[in-house]
Amino acid sequence: MRAEVLPMFYDNNLAIEATGLSKCYRLYEKPSDRLKQVVPWQRKRLYKEFWALHNVSLTLPQGQTLGVIGRNGSGKSTLLQLICGTLTPTEGHVDVNGRIGALLELGSGFNPEFTGIENVRLNAAVLGLKDKEIDARLDAILAFADIGSFANQPVKNYSSGMVVRLAFAVQANIEPAILVVDEALAVGDELFQKKCFARLESLKERGTSILLVSHSCSQINQHCDQVLLLHKGKRQLMGDSHRVTTIYQRLIGATDSEWDQVINEEKENRHYLSEETAANDSHANNSMRTGGIFTKQDIYKEPLLDPFLVSKSMVVYPCNGAEIESISIYTIDGHRINTIQHGIGFDILIVVKAHRNLINFKVGCFIANQDGTRVTGQTIPRHRQEGCKALVGEELSFRFKFQGGLWPGYYFIGAGLSEIDSSEGDFLHRIIDKLVLKVVDIDQVYAIGNTDLTRQN
Repeated sequence: MRAEVLPMFYDNNLAIEATGLSKCYRLYEKPSDRLKQVVPWQRKRLYKEFWALHNVSLTLPQGQTLGVIGRNGSGKSTLLQLICGTLTPTEGHVDVNGRIGALLELGSGFNPEFTGIENVRLNAAVLGLKDKEIDARLDAILAFADIGSFANQPVKNYSSGMVVRLAFAVQANIEPAILVVDEALAVGDELFQKKCFARLESLKERGTSILLVSHSCSQINQHCDQVLLLHKGKRQLMGDSHRVTTIYQRLIGATDSEWDQVINEEKENRHYLSEETAANDSHANNSMRTGGIFTKQDIYKEPLLDPFLVSKSMVVYPCNGAEIESISIYTIDGHRINTIQHGIGFDILIVVKAHRNLINFKVGCFIANQDGTRVTGQTIPRHRQEGCKALVGEELSFRFKFQGGLWPGYYFIGAGLSEIDSSEGDFLHRIIDKLVLKVVDIDQVYAIGNTDLTRQN
């Protein structure tokens, strides 16, 4: 297949259309093999092929945001570079409709010896702005970047956060038809990230199409209309953001065979348009072109125990007189789970074993979001009163009941034991992020704040 990068296409409703996009690298064992390979009489292949991306097709309608997710090495950055034209595809072609602004590798496109203002002018000129247009937008760019007097200093003196500030300010204020962001915003502080995402929403409202790579599924769900899931350079799924990120979270720590099993089950259920159909069907309707979803069904209609949903951030502190033996999540009717529909109540059961006689202790259970913010929690006893008692070797169970007030997303369950008379923070035992609880969005709710306090069981 001949590789092409085309600047325009005929469907004015699409900002990007990629068909069969592939990128192959030749890996040589020795540098000398590279030279030998170009000799005309050398017929033996002295290299191995590595396909960083293989046969990926996608469409991005104008004014929409497409998220790209996948584990490290899945081909996300390669895909973006092919779309932006900084890499040439080995096979396939990509069509773009309009000017592309890109935030790829940190500081890419900046000359470290130039000042911030000189780099702003250079980047804006490369993107096609004339001197008068650059002058008209310069103040807005510098105000958004908020780097103060460093605007007149060489970029080599900038921190990584300052580089991101300036780079995003340039791209966001030239108002490109397509904006590509590859994890760059992860470097900025939280306030600047919030400012950037607000700007992305503003650009989107004015018709800019956005291609966003992020490891934060909460960001993807909040800002993206569709999501493309990549694994080992191949397209796995493309569709509704909540659905695809839910499956991705299941598979983050899974083996290749487990990936194949889950993905094949999805495709067999025909929730997603196959890649071949997406690439070849020129008469696909809008729902197929924008993600390939045949039906709007969710795989989690009932609470379940997902074996792939395992915490990777668990921290266990030393025991000091007692031990948290287990933490479990149950439905109200007693089924053990870690995935539940929004609005459904659940119980958290904590089993404690005393290593010495305890006459006045409390048990705490907390639920945190992906940012580490504790959104809710309980203690037993609930009020400052006489605490719990346990004899050495005794096991006690504590049940905490929660209404279905958690918004759809991922939450981390932890627990702690402490003596009531002890100083604050002096724990008998403590476990952080022991379990992951996934709350599934079935009804497409609008989340406001951290929790929903209006729902009743």
